[in-house]
Amino acid sequence: MKNETEWQTQIAAQNAADALANARGTLMRALQELDSYIEKFDAADSPARKAEALNWTLNYLATGIAPNLRLDLIANAQAQFTRLAK
Repeated sequence: MKNETEWQTQIAAQNAADALANARGTLMRALQELDSYIEKFDAADSPARKAEALNWTLNYLATGIAPNLRLDLIANAQAQFTRLAK
């Protein structure tokens, strides 16, 4: 039977794995989204349209990725392991 520390370690490991999987999924979706912006840029028929596609891309890169990475979940898992290491 597992003791309290073993249970906490197992929970921390699962939380960390879930957080990392979420971040990976977010980055994979971000790459797909970036591909769509590249297609829009390539299809743009004027400098103004190309600039517009680049603007959309910059906006997405600046605001669309980090909030969805859920860095808080990774930080919480790290804190759990830090507490267990003491």
